[in-house]
Amino acid sequence: MLASLRTSVLSLARDKALLVWALAFPVIMTFIFMGMFSGLQDAYTTVGSTLGVVRDESYTAAVGLDEMIQAISDPMSSDRICDVTYYESAMAAEVAANAGEVDAYLTVDSAGTPQLHATNASVSQNGRLPISFLAEVLDSYQHTRNAVEKVAATRPEILSTGEAIGAFTGDAVKTVRLTATKNPPSADARYYYALLAMATGMGATAAMESVRRLLPTAGPLGARQALAAVPRWRMLVGALLGAWICEFACLLVAVLFMWGVAGVSFGSDTPGVVVALAASSLMACAAGALCGTVTRMETGMVSGITCLLSLFTGLYGTSSQQLADAIEATAPALAHANPLWQTTNCFYALLYYDTPDAFLESVAALLVMALVFLALASFRMRRTSYDHL
Repeated sequence: MLASLRTSVLSLARDKALLVWALAFPVIMTFIFMGMFSGLQDAYTTVGSTLGVVRDESYTAAVGLDEMIQAISDPMSSDRICDVTYYESAMAAEVAANAGEVDAYLTVDSAGTPQLHATNASVSQNGRLPISFLAEVLDSYQHTRNAVEKVAATRPEILSTGEAIGAFTGDAVKTVRLTATKNPPSADARYYYALLAMATGMGATAAMESVRRLLPTAGPLGARQALAAVPRWRMLVGALLGAWICEFACLLVAVLFMWGVAGVSFGSDTPGVVVALAASSLMACAAGALCGTVTRMETGMVSGITCLLSLFTGLYGTSSQQLADAIEATAPALAHANPLWQTTNCFYALLYYDTPDAFLESVAALLVMALVFLALASFRMRRTSYDHL
């Protein structure tokens, strides 16, 4: 077994196919994804809109409005949601909005009520900032002002204390951000995780070639190994472990590259990431070992199967992700039977789930698949006979 393991490691270390699919492929695709997703996170930011403000007499007379506008447009403030451009008249602001210079503009009527004028671009699907952000800010200002005016009319003595003024002008009401996941959602993590799953599947060809070298039809060396006084299952396990070590090392380097260069988040559970890589690469090597016992199976066929299974992990874009989600929702057993889906789900569970249940379920599923593939491969090698060598 040790001799078979050592031979498998040395032969795969010189095999360019393993380096291409298990290491070079995810690294190259990471560079491509970095270029594709370079501005994706910026699309989810709330900053980037330009608000036009008509600074006339009504605007100046509105108590606290100018301070509020300055607060939401201060570049040094964490509450900044827009940039502000001032205009002398509503006509000038409207011309600027129609020309696309601002996304919306603000006016104040004679009663002191602020009015937000939105352009078509700001309310469309591709608008840079949903108008609801600005509308909520203005509604909050209007409610606060109405409350102050009501208190001033009914009980003016309350406003004489600094504490009451602070309750109205301070942070008496705050918006608390709640998160449903352990880590903030990432728009591009799904692509990188699916890429790792595909690289894992492509690495199955390494185990396939290692097992092929054990078959008598591989040549004189394979014939001598078949006649040796060593059980075939031991040679199979040795070749499988050698392929697993090589593929696991390549995938680990790929993950480190994604994390260090592309900034892909894998959560804070580093041992869990290592376990996920070990389980997924073991499953892929066991599947490759089974494919290696099939005489007519070629490496191109393994690559084709991997590409097909990657369709249901969301690797190929929005349509692929919608298809994968639909299958998981309507036929979860079919989705869970996909070994590449289980690999992707391992990383998802580490990133988003607070409990390890989903992660452990995926790891257990991968290990069960690996045992099934290995048992079938061992059975086929033990039962396969050759009339002539």
